[in-house]
Amino acid sequence: SITMVKRQKEKQYQSAREHRANQSLRSGSRSLQSSATRPLPFDCCALTLTPYTTPVCTSDGIIFDNAAITPHLMKHKVDPVTGRAMTSRDIIMLNMDRDESTGQWQCPVLNKPFTNRTKVIAIRQRPPGNEANVISYEAYNELNLKAKNNLDLISGKKFTKDDVITLQDPENEAHTKLRDIQNFSHIHSLREENTRQQNAAVTSNVKHSVTASRIMEKLDREKRKRERAAEDQAKKLLKSDNDTDKSSSSGNTKEKVNIYTDELLTSVNLTSGKASGSLTSTTMDITRENKARLATEEEIITSQCEQMKRLKKKGMVRMFTNKGAMDIELHCDIVPKTAMNFLLLAEQGEYDGSKFHRSIPNFMIQGGKMPGSKGNDGGSSIWGKPFADEFDDRLTHTGSGVVVMANSGPGTNGRQFFITYKSCAHLNRKHSVFGKVVGGLEILRKLEQVPTDKQTDRPLETVKIESMEILENPLTEALEIERERIQNKKEEKRQLDRSRKTSVLGRSSSGGSTPSKPGALPSPKAIKDDSEDSAPTPTVIGKYLKAPKKESKKRTKQMKVKSDNGDRADDVVAGETAVSRLPPPPKKTKFGDFSGW
Repeated sequence: SITMVKRQKEKQYQSAREHRANQSLRSGSRSLQSSATRPLPFDCCALTLTPYTTPVCTSDGIIFDNAAITPHLMKHKVDPVTGRAMTSRDIIMLNMDRDESTGQWQCPVLNKPFTNRTKVIAIRQRPPGNEANVISYEAYNELNLKAKNNLDLISGKKFTKDDVITLQDPENEAHTKLRDIQNFSHIHSLREENTRQQNAAVTSNVKHSVTASRIMEKLDREKRKRERAAEDQAKKLLKSDNDTDKSSSSGNTKEKVNIYTDELLTSVNLTSGKASGSLTSTTMDITRENKARLATEEEIITSQCEQMKRLKKKGMVRMFTNKGAMDIELHCDIVPKTAMNFLLLAEQGEYDGSKFHRSIPNFMIQGGKMPGSKGNDGGSSIWGKPFADEFDDRLTHTGSGVVVMANSGPGTNGRQFFITYKSCAHLNRKHSVFGKVVGGLEILRKLEQVPTDKQTDRPLETVKIESMEILENPLTEALEIERERIQNKKEEKRQLDRSRKTSVLGRSSSGGSTPSKPGALPSPKAIKDDSEDSAPTPTVIGKYLKAPKKESKKRTKQMKVKSDNGDRADDVVAGETAVSRLPPPPKKTKFGDFSGW
C-alpha cells in the first residue's frame, strides 16, 4: 500500500533575522551582544567613525584619533562618548604596532593582527603615565598572568593590574555596550539636531530631507557670503573720485556696481544660464540671448593679479622695528596675490604693534600675528580666509633676508610671514616667497642674536613691528588701470546694445554705431519704449510682441469694413500697404477625374 507523506506546515529555511540571532549559537560563542548593537570597529576613531592614524584612548578604553579629539576637547571640554567632563590631560597616547605589508594593527609580541573579535589591552607606562603599550590579551595572559610576571613585555617596566586598560573585549557586555555607536553622546546630539531640522523643514512649502535641508542652508549662506564679498570687491575696484564728489554733493548713496565675467582681464565665456533655463522652465522670465554672469570675488581678484603681473613693477616697504628699520622688496610681478595681501595689510596698519613670536638662530624669525591674539589663531588674510600658494622657480629660499609666507599646509596662507637667516632649500615649493630684505641686513643680524626660550623659541626680549611705510605700491596703479579698463568695457557693451536696438528698429544711429548681427531679435522692452514715439511703428513678427499684434489686427479690421462698403483698400490707411500675417487661403478647385495624376 502507498502511504502519502503529510506536508509540513513550518518553513524549511531561516530568515535573515533568525540567522543573525542564532549566529552566536552556531559559532559556540558566549557573546551577549544583540543583533541590534553596532560595536565600533577596532581600527576606527569613536569621534569621526573613520580609521585613525595616531591612536589615543581614555581610561575607559575608548580609542580616538589624536588629530580629531584634541580640537574637540579644546572647544567643548566634554568626552564625546560618555558626555562627561574631559580635558586633554586625560588622553593616553597608545604605542601600537602596525604591519607594514598589510597596514593592519597587530600585536608586537605574537605578530597577530587585531580584528574586531580580538581581545586587546593596553598597559600604562609609569612614568610618565600618559602613554600605554598595546598588546593582545592572549600574550598578556600567557606571558604575564600565568607566568606571574609583572614586567611590560615591550618596555620592561613594572605595572600593576590598575595599569591594564581594556581596549576591546567582545565577551564583556558592559564594555561592548560602552563601545556601541548608538550609545555615543555626540551621536545622540547629532540625531536630536537632525530631528529639529526635520521638524522645521516640514513647515516649509518644499519638504526636503534632513541632509538636503542642511546642504541647502549651507549653499545659501555661502552664496550670500560670495555676493557680499563680490560687491565689496567691485566697489573697491570701481571707486572713483568723481563718483565720490557727486554722492557727497547730492547726498545720495552710491549705486551698486556689478562686474561681469566678460569684463575681466581673464575673461571666459561664463553665462548666467537664463536663456537655456527660460527655454525649458515656465517659472523663469523669457531671455533671448546668453549674457555673462556676475563675477565672483575670486575671479575679480584673479583679474587684478593678472593686471599686476602685466605691469611688471616691484613693490617696496620699509619695516620699522624696535631694533631698527629694514627695506623689503616685494615681487608683485611674480607672486601678485601674496604681495597684494601683504601690501593691503600693511596699508591698513594691521602689522603695527605685531610681535616676532618665534626666532630660531641659523634658520628664521617669524612674525605677523594679530596683536592680542592667543594660541594658533594669528589672524586671517585681507580677504578673511586662507588663500592658495604661489610658487615660481625664480623665487627660492637662497641666502639671508628672504621674506616668506608662513602656513600650516598647502593653501593655508594667512597674514604671518618669516624672514630667513640663511638658505633653506628644503622649503622650496612649500612656502611662498614674496619678498627680500634689500636694506638693513645688519638689523636682521641683531634680531638673530636676541636670546630665545629653548622650549618655545620665543624671544626673551620684546621684538615687534612698530609701523610700516609703503615706498613703492604698484597695486594702486594696477587697480586704477583695471578700473578704467572695466569702465571702457562697459561703455563698449552699452554702445553695442544701442546700435543693435536702433538697427532693428530701422533707424540710423547718430554716433555711427556698428550694425547688429543678422537675425538678432529686439527685446520686448526696446520695442515697447519706441512704440510710444510719434513715428509709425514698423510691423514686427514675434510671439511675445503684443502691441504690434493688436495694431495689425486693428488695421485688418478697418480694411474689412472699408471693403464691405465698396471703398478701395488704398484709402484704409494713407500711405500704408496692409500686410497680412496670415498664410494665403487655399485656391478653390473643383473635383475632376484622375487623368492629371
